[in-house]
Amino acid sequence: MDERSLLMIPGPTNVAPSVLSSLSQPTISHVSNTFADILKQTLADLKQVFKTKESLILPLAGTGTLGSEIALANVLERSDKVLAISNGYFADRLADVATIVGAKVEKLQVPWGSVADPKEVEKRLSTGNYKALLVVHVDTSTGAANPIEKLGRVARSRNVLFIVDAVCSLGGMNIDSDAWGIDVCFAGSQKALGVPPGLAVISFGPDALKAREQRKASIGTYYGDLKRWAPVMEDPTKYFATHPVNMIYALHQSCKMILSEGLDARFARHSKLAEAFRAAMKTIHLQLLCKEAESASALTVVHYPNGVIDTEFRKHMAEKHGIVVAGGLGLLNQKAFRVGHMGNVNRNDLLATIAAVEGSLTEQHFRFTSSGIAAANRTLAATS
Repeated sequence: MDERSLLMIPGPTNVAPSVLSSLSQPTISHVSNTFADILKQTLADLKQVFKTKESLILPLAGTGTLGSEIALANVLERSDKVLAISNGYFADRLADVATIVGAKVEKLQVPWGSVADPKEVEKRLSTGNYKALLVVHVDTSTGAANPIEKLGRVARSRNVLFIVDAVCSLGGMNIDSDAWGIDVCFAGSQKALGVPPGLAVISFGPDALKAREQRKASIGTYYGDLKRWAPVMEDPTKYFATHPVNMIYALHQSCKMILSEGLDARFARHSKLAEAFRAAMKTIHLQLLCKEAESASALTVVHYPNGVIDTEFRKHMAEKHGIVVAGGLGLLNQKAFRVGHMGNVNRNDLLATIAAVEGSLTEQHFRFTSSGIAAANRTLAATS
């Protein structure tokens, strides 16, 4: 990749110049009043992004994977029974993390590219004494968006903790933690939040905090213990462990950009770009993994037509067009490519990507008669 390459993978995403610039500011003391003020403002901004008033927010050095471990380790104990919705690569990883922290995990299997049926989830939860429901809002392997608002109502009706992986959606799709009853929600910095990789951001609601307080066994993490971090989040001049100072600078700047754009406007932009990209792919007769009604605004998974070779297609995209897209994960390896249209992606980025897809398919002798670019432009104009 050169400096003009365009990242159109579902994370890491393109980082705005102002966010990159913030990383180069002088590093200051992590317990200074100046840094404390920056962290306090960042925490307040994150509460708006998570749409929560009472949750404890932890932005910690790490990635979404660490976020999942900290999220689960604090509220689950050995032999706690949990139900995990399994409909993608990262859904299965979340279930694996729950197993590692000692929970008894049962999976509700859902085909890749489909979403969980709240009625089926309620039926399953009614059969046993479950501690928590685990769900990935948008699995980066499939682009399917689980109906977490409805699933939250199911979890509340069954009095189970609702734990949501929002790694691929926070900052790009609506998440209303308080209204939807999300007890624990975690994300990484490198996707729709538009920050380089390096931060895990976790939200613990009141019931999750109570679960941590009432656990019978000692917690199996030192760095990730929210009880050790809680006093620091209340008063960032206190010390527990060193904050990733410059990464917090970047998150602070990105949150300001997100809130300046406006959450509703940001979600609408993501939705518009997603619709336009999928319209383009359908126009050139490529098959999408997910139904439109179940598709996320953050990314799209596209099946290769017969005869198109994954490695050659993506190599041509990168080397000839300067645009990087992702291959398929797990069951979709070599069978599909993934395009992220989240974070700071704009109309020009999207249209350039569509043109590169068309050019790279043509290079492998795939023929189409209609223009994906024209379809995308029509969609963008119709929804402006």
